[in-house]
Amino acid sequence: MLTDMELAALRQQAAEEANRFVTQEQDYRMSYIEAEKPHPHTRKLSQTYAKSVIDGVKMILEVDQQMAQRAVQALSTPEYAAFAEAIRTTIRNGGRVIFSGCGSSGRLSMGLEKAWRNGIRNLMAQYPQIADTLAQYLETVGNIMSGGDYAVIRAAESFEDSTAMGKHQTKLLGLNEKDLVIGVTATGETTSILGTVYQAMEQNVPVYMLICADPKPLPDKMARCRDVYTHPGCRVLSLPCGPMALTGSTRMQSSTFEQFAAAVALEGAMWDILEKNGVANEFRGYDWYAQQFLASVEQLLSEKSLEQLAEATLLEQKVYEAGGLMTLYADDFLLDVLTDTTERSPTFMTPPFCSLDMQDQPQSWAFVKNPNCDTEEAWNRCFLRKPRCIEWDADTYRALGFTEKQIQAIPDITYRGIQRFCIGREPMPQRENAPASFALWVDVAAAPESFHHCAAAYQSSGQLTLEAVGISLPQTHMEIYEHMCLKLMLNTLSTGVMARMGRIHGNWMTCMAISNKKLMDRGARIVSDLCGVPYEQALAENFFSRLESDALGIHRSPVQESIRRLGMK
Repeated sequence: MLTDMELAALRQQAAEEANRFVTQEQDYRMSYIEAEKPHPHTRKLSQTYAKSVIDGVKMILEVDQQMAQRAVQALSTPEYAAFAEAIRTTIRNGGRVIFSGCGSSGRLSMGLEKAWRNGIRNLMAQYPQIADTLAQYLETVGNIMSGGDYAVIRAAESFEDSTAMGKHQTKLLGLNEKDLVIGVTATGETTSILGTVYQAMEQNVPVYMLICADPKPLPDKMARCRDVYTHPGCRVLSLPCGPMALTGSTRMQSSTFEQFAAAVALEGAMWDILEKNGVANEFRGYDWYAQQFLASVEQLLSEKSLEQLAEATLLEQKVYEAGGLMTLYADDFLLDVLTDTTERSPTFMTPPFCSLDMQDQPQSWAFVKNPNCDTEEAWNRCFLRKPRCIEWDADTYRALGFTEKQIQAIPDITYRGIQRFCIGREPMPQRENAPASFALWVDVAAAPESFHHCAAAYQSSGQLTLEAVGISLPQTHMEIYEHMCLKLMLNTLSTGVMARMGRIHGNWMTCMAISNKKLMDRGARIVSDLCGVPYEQALAENFFSRLESDALGIHRSPVQESIRRLGMK
């Protein structure tokens, strides 16, 4: 327990931090950005899940359906055609397309690179007569992830606020004027991404910003955006996807929309490559891809699909309530599964993934493994390349403006560090022997024998596949619709489980950390909305909750603690 004097001191410190944020961080007041607004259709999302899981699943997928309808409109515009042509021209002219992202946008960028590599490999097998020529395109698509590939397994949110971090990662790529850098950010303002694209423009490298926000107010409202959006070398494609089904959770509709739009443009580039090398083909047009996307999403709204997803939601909830752990298995689509599973921790403040060096810490509720290979090979298969990790020393971070405290807090994001996360088929007794332990195969098709062998170590097992849900998808070189539908299924599943577990109220993610400036603003808006207090007071309450938790040595959500203390309005 803290004394009254200690509590008063924490109150004073929280008030000072709140005042500093209000007066000095106007750039991070983001309530006007569409992706940060509550969606009117899901205002009672948690209440709906409490009454009927099927109705909750349907509610989320209906927002995805609205997003897919917007995609049909967006992909028919001249603005999208110009964006897609920039990608296709870059590849035709021998340049590289580099997607720059942070958090969920970084993980979707990784997914685009892998899908491209897999598509080229498939074409090499299909057309062996030009396989050597096609192999030259394997490195054509790449990505910059804030924090490097390590961030796919454990969020490195402190890097999000660093322009210098983005600039330095871009410098190391050796870009030239033939290349194209695409900054991917739903809100249009992520600091590290702005750093990457600004560095590219300084090197005379063409740049696109792929966003889900209106770009017009950004330069005036956010000083950090000004140099990017007013630069003559910056082009912008805005995809109006609407608010997220879960407020501010850009891992959902916005990242889906951005991933789909970019994938279709890359698919067009593959058709160009085939045509250039004498393979007769005809690109079916952006409108065809958009219509197929809408049809795919609508299949997820079928009765069979809703029942399967509702059943999976209740099963996972039951595992956690019994003190159990979920271990999701995948191979070809491991990166898709890993992306959603990783993002549960920062979104819902569940325990993050544990490496072999962290076995004294609470295990993550869900984890991801490949039943077909050991960990080193699993990471190579995850990216279809060797992981690209950051190996910088402390002096490099100091030169980038990191404080000693920030440097000390950086985890081992090196190649060695990522290999310590055991995502291969090696046994994990701490998960297998947990009460109500469950192994789940997640893929397009039914599980291989290797999964059943691994699953025998768990108390129970099951499968969640597109095949079982009854979804039939059109074929594309990059397996676009398989990736999209698995993403939507996983986003819906993880959100529904957290709604059932009390980590969502309405459509606000109330169980969240305030680990960067964007989340500080969002957390204040959540408390202000649910508790009926002014924004400034909500901000101070969250800072106090965090300071008090730190002083007591308790790991809890400052947002949820503020709501508990203030009470719902």
